[in-house]
This record gives sequence, C-alpha cells and structure tokens, in this order.
Amino acid sequence: MVGISIKNFGISFGEMEILKDVSFSVNAGEIVTILGPSGSGKSTILRAIASLENSYDGDILLNENCLICKNECNKDIGYIFQDYALFPHLNVKENIEFALHKLSRIEKDKKVNHLLKEFDLVEHKDKQSHELSGGQQQRVSIARAIAYEPKILLLDEPFSNLDSLLREKTKLWLKKMIKELGLSAILVTHDQKEALSMSDKIGIIHDKKIVQFGTPKKLFEEPKNLYIAKFLGDINILPFALAQTFFPDITKEQKAILRVNKTKISTKTTKFTTPYILKEISYCGDYSELIIVNKEDENNFMTIRQNLEIDVFINDIVYLEFKEEDIIFIK
Repeated sequence: MVGISIKNFGISFGEMEILKDVSFSVNAGEIVTILGPSGSGKSTILRAIASLENSYDGDILLNENCLICKNECNKDIGYIFQDYALFPHLNVKENIEFALHKLSRIEKDKKVNHLLKEFDLVEHKDKQSHELSGGQQQRVSIARAIAYEPKILLLDEPFSNLDSLLREKTKLWLKKMIKELGLSAILVTHDQKEALSMSDKIGIIHDKKIVQFGTPKKLFEEPKNLYIAKFLGDINILPFALAQTFFPDITKEQKAILRVNKTKISTKTTKFTTPYILKEISYCGDYSELIIVNKEDENNFMTIRQNLEIDVFINDIVYLEFKEEDIIFIK
C-alpha cells in the first residue's frame, strides 16, 4: 500500500528554482532515501511534507487521497530533525509526552512508559536533554516522533551527529523499527554508504530533478550516467583503447568504468598488457590504496583498493587485473 506520494513537486525561493518535476512514492514499511549534495533541496522536500514549506507546485498525498498542503493529515507525520530539536526545559519523559496532550493522564503514562522501555530510556526519564549522549538524545527524538503513531516518518540527516560505532548500531535499530511498525519513511542524506545500506529505494537529485530512482543494487550496478556512478562510489574510467576491446562500438562520449574495489594490479603481465607505474601506496587497515599511472600517458591514472598479497614498491611496473563482468558501460 502506498503511504505517501509526491507528484510533480517543484519549489523556488524568489527567483531561484530549487527543484522541479520531482515525483516518487513510498510504500508502507518502506524506506526511501533522497540522496544528493548539500544544497540540492533534499531537506526542502521533507519540510514541504511537514507543511513547513507551503509555496510549492505539485501535490503531496497521504494514502493517495489526503492533500498534505491542506493540513488535513499532518498528525500522521513524524519529523526527526538533524539536531533532534528536543525541548531543553523538559526532561526525557516530558519531551516524549509533549505530543500526547489530548490523552488522559492514565493513557499518557501508559504510552510514555511503554516508549521509555522500548527505547531503553527508563533510567534516563528524569534527565534534561543536555545530560544525555547524542545517541540517547536521538532515541528521545524518535520516541517523541512516533508517540502519536504517525504513518509517515521523515528523517533529516538523523545520524550526522553520532560517532561511527553508534551510527552503525542506530541505523540497524531504526531500520528494524520502521519495518516492524510499517511506517513509510523518507530519509534525507548526503552519505552514499548510509543510503545504500538503509534504503529500499533511492532517488538521486541532480540539477534540480531526481535523475534516477530505484533499488540500491540497481543504481549501484546500472547507473544512468557518469554523475550517478561517481556519486555512489569511487570509480576508474578505462582508457578508450582498452574500453574498445570490450565495447567495439563505444564512442568518445561514452565511458566504460570499474569500481575502485573491482580494479586490481599484478606484477606479472596480464591480458591487459599496458604497463603502469606504481606511484603511491597507502595502508588503510583491511586494504591498501594504490595510485598507478599509465607508463605511456601520465594523465591516465587509476586508484586501486585491494588486500595486497604481493610485494610491491613505489615505481614498480604493474599491470591491470579485473573481470570483464565488473565493467559498467555508461551510455
């Protein structure tokens, strides 16, 4: 069942057009990520859904029939801000119950106590927001957002203030919660890895539009253009002469690319006989990052990430090694 639909959405601030003709839908229990660089209009979409921006073109529909812009169904929308937006003068329990002012005291206490337990906040219920860690503040923010049982959950860069270990743990927990509650969630981020790991579908914004929308696997393995391929991960572009051996009809405007982690080197001659010079080696823990330069063309360089099982040194001659099926052809 479709939870929320954005149809032909467009918005401008003064003479500056921010977005145009943006359309996508989010099903119940689905996480859709809007991915794009800073300033591309990602958060503006969330603000419009939450009725914090009202001057826009197009329609935003809940369950395909309730117009958001008429403020008829805003109670069905929960918004989790990047900075959590907790009330500093209220403690944890009071922040969560703020959204439940229409319930009786007995109903309110029952629901809040359930959420405190569910979000592992019982021992922190009397603390002010400044006494909490970033992860605890985030859990309070999420608990408050779902206290009144919204159908839509808006997540604006929700992990940006967390350290890497807590971020990974929280992503798993939040994804599980969204699925269990059957929410339609829209996540806004500029973090490609976060989008790929969290999402059922991704929409990538470029030049004011969503230029590709689909599953993470589809976008990563079959990007529509070079911008999307680069945005979702580091790539190497094969030299034109080498690309022609795989795609005889390739033109100068088209590209054959390899993901950096799919490009390897060997000290022995491979079927790709062009020699490269190893210019840089950086140890990165579970892999090494190498920079190699074409011996005949110094403008042709590649980045390699691999677990080195061979002895190589700066200025060694090396050769490319990759599988033909790992090549992505960009038309």
